[in-house]
Amino acid sequence: MSPSITPIALITGGSRGLGKSMALKLAEHGADVVLTYRSNQAEAEAVAEAIKKRGRRAAALPLDVGKTASFAGFAKQLRSVLEQQWQRDRFDYLVNNAGIGIHASFADTSEAQFDELMNVHLKGTFFLTQALLPLIVATSPRNLARDASL
Repeated sequence: MSPSITPIALITGGSRGLGKSMALKLAEHGADVVLTYRSNQAEAEAVAEAIKKRGRRAAALPLDVGKTASFAGFAKQLRSVLEQQWQRDRFDYLVNNAGIGIHASFADTSEAQFDELMNVHLKGTFFLTQALLPLIVATSPRNLARDASL
């Protein structure tokens, strides 16, 4: 990649917790950030503003990683945002960070709860990455990261 092009990272679940920390740290190190959130738009916009205060560009987009049927539409929306805000049609790094927690003991976890965990942490991550491959600058393992905590 040319040193004159600012890298862009997409961080799922970037509005809080580890995702927020990663987004802010990447911005401090010179990357622009697109972050996703599932339900709290205000929280996500606050993180985007904090990134902008660090001199970087940022966008916050809604995404439920557990709903694979939405991924084609999300990819289209992401491409549009990249073109509008960065005059690019690709991004550099994908950080699959979004996750959920089921607050039940092993013995009390239902099949529906287990399915929800798998939909977000495994199935969603796999198929979102697959849907976004055409938008990643270089499809190399160095450009993909997965933060997992089940």
